[in-house]
Amino acid sequence: MRILFCDSGFNPKEIDYMYQEEYAAAKAANLSCSLISFEALKKGNLDVALRFVHPASEKEQAVYRGWMLTQEQYQTLYEALFQRNIQLINTPEEYAFCHYLPNSYETIKAVTPQSIFKPLNGAFDMEDFREDLKVFDNRPIIVKDYVKSQKHYWEEACFIPDASDLANVEKITKRFIELQDVDLNVGIVYRAFLNLQPLAIHSTSGMPLTKEFRIFVKNGKIIQSLMYWDEGNYAASLPNLSFLENVIPTINSSFFCIDIAQQENGQWIVVELGDGQVSGLPENADKATFYNHFS
Repeated sequence: MRILFCDSGFNPKEIDYMYQEEYAAAKAANLSCSLISFEALKKGNLDVALRFVHPASEKEQAVYRGWMLTQEQYQTLYEALFQRNIQLINTPEEYAFCHYLPNSYETIKAVTPQSIFKPLNGAFDMEDFREDLKVFDNRPIIVKDYVKSQKHYWEEACFIPDASDLANVEKITKRFIELQDVDLNVGIVYRAFLNLQPLAIHSTSGMPLTKEFRIFVKNGKIIQSLMYWDEGNYAASLPNLSFLENVIPTINSSFFCIDIAQQENGQWIVVELGDGQVSGLPENADKATFYNHFS
């Protein structure tokens, strides 16, 4: 197994500072590690991006641990590595299934907040969503793109108190798009806002934090369950993983994460899925345990 990390962007032989602890844990687990250039990869310059990734003499499986990629960028990386006899743990189709909420929505629909979504092929037009938003009536919703939200701009560009207040929906959505800028992923998603078990108020952004957990799954087995937030007191809170027994087998991916949370009424939900390769490890994660599952 080979682990592919992003370089620092300044020195092609130096690990990105965000992944230094993970790199050390991977090396301690006797895993082979290679550095790639994220910036060169984004530009499609594969010769530069993979200049320190030597071809394998026999077919070798690999895990990418780095910054998020679009489906097209991941496809390019997957194919370039395949030519070097290195195969990423997830195919491009598996990557896209978990990375983009609309791809997995029908699969997890029964255990995740009600959502509507459409790609943006040009400027945002409120009229494109007017009819679809009626499913929420006057309930609160949040806005995000196919991958990420601006949750740290909670009041300004994420939370919408009343889905029927289209003027406010438009205002907050446009601010979200403005903040996302060139990083906007595919289109717009509106999701029902559910009252979750409270945890704390974020010390910087002021957004409400709830008791969420990030679950990593490899080859159909849970390998690690982590507290999602590094702030707040989880006390003796433990996630109910039993409700995932019927969910995990339906997920079309070899390595992914599931973010889960408990509602105030006690019911557990899936917040969203993520490809395991680009899903971050919280600060509280035992990185040695994580990488031992790949050795």
